[in-house]
Amino acid sequence: MDNQLSYKEQQDCILHGITRIVSIDPQELAPEWRLIEDNMAMAFYLNVWVFNRGLK
Repeated sequence: MDNQLSYKEQQDCILHGITRIVSIDPQELAPEWRLIEDNMAMAFYLNVWVFNRGLK
């Protein structure tokens, strides 16, 4: 990746994606989308953990 996003931009993108997926009716959410939502949430928290440990 030549132009990496800043930490804040990464978090904003991940959070925006989670927010959009969460706004869908859970009954209509396909299993694949549920998995994407879970993975995005995990990425968000991993980014926070890495940042807090000073690794970024």
